[in-house]
Amino acid sequence: MPSRTPLALLLLLALATLAVLAPLGPARAADDASALEPLAPEDSYTVTFYDENDFFAGTDEHYTNAFRISALSKDLPRYAQEPFLRDNAPWLAEALESIPLMSGRPEGTTYNVGFSLGNSIYTPVDTRANGLRADDRPYAGYTYLGLALHAKNATRLDTFEIAAGVVGPSSGGKLVQDSWHHLINKYRSQGWKHQLHDEPALNLTWQRTQRPLLVGLGHGWALDALPHYGGTLGNVFTYANAGGQVRVGRYLPADFGVSLIRPGSIVGAPGSPDDPQVTGRLAYNVFAGVDGRAVARNIFLDGNTWRDSHSVTRKPFVADLYCGASVLWRRWTFTYTHVYRSPEFEGQHDGQLFGSFSVGYTF
Repeated sequence: MPSRTPLALLLLLALATLAVLAPLGPARAADDASALEPLAPEDSYTVTFYDENDFFAGTDEHYTNAFRISALSKDLPRYAQEPFLRDNAPWLAEALESIPLMSGRPEGTTYNVGFSLGNSIYTPVDTRANGLRADDRPYAGYTYLGLALHAKNATRLDTFEIAAGVVGPSSGGKLVQDSWHHLINKYRSQGWKHQLHDEPALNLTWQRTQRPLLVGLGHGWALDALPHYGGTLGNVFTYANAGGQVRVGRYLPADFGVSLIRPGSIVGAPGSPDDPQVTGRLAYNVFAGVDGRAVARNIFLDGNTWRDSHSVTRKPFVADLYCGASVLWRRWTFTYTHVYRSPEFEGQHDGQLFGSFSVGYTF
């Protein structure tokens, strides 16, 4: 077992212990005492920072690091009333109203607008080699901005996301990894001169997540199920995906589950006045899930779209299996997820383990 694996297990165990073993009786008084003045979903913004790294599994390879900062608006009666867009780009705010599948919903639908900034880094296994590793995946960095639209009710969330950015040296992937390795006193990867060429990136994603099952277990405990399906189209990723997530915990948030860094995955808005994200009440849960993808394009394996570059033979089907725990307290949300990703290309002998940690705040 890699030497750093216990770090991930200890973090997961700590969160899971809070989620499962917290006392039911005395904790109730503590919960109420620590609660803040409740917010309303129509007045609440949520900001979340995500970091995903195979450091938690003791490796430094493949999908080796990613971060994303996302901001999600309060509940809106229509997209055009999002304050930033209304005041700075009213033409865009009005245009959003005409996007198919995302507007003209029945009464009771509320809307959110999300913004994100992210960076992802990919490397081969042997990062000490100066030469091109033709049998392993290319070096690549990806930096992007995202605009996400939500249309939701109590049991369904539809997300449409536009992500635009750059793949290649201009993404700063080498700088980000070198800076991190310097910080942790680790050698620098030697093969970045073989990374993918600069290429503008554009991806469109539609995702539907449902909440068809919510079972109360007493004393604030509940279980829910959150199936999802959708697809992504673009020169970075093109795939269809489906999967689901099951959660059990005390005071489950009325949202649509835990998200990893992937297209269409900004799902953290509070969904009701009783949501612990707006009440500040202590809440906790454990979860497990799966996401399967039928992949037609992955630039980080297939290589550049319009120029010759290093590439490998992509596998057409990939799956993520994951589990983790969340703790919500005083409008903060702390989540750790441990992820297994099946092999993505021919010649990749094993799947990959990595950890995903996020911190969110609702205000």
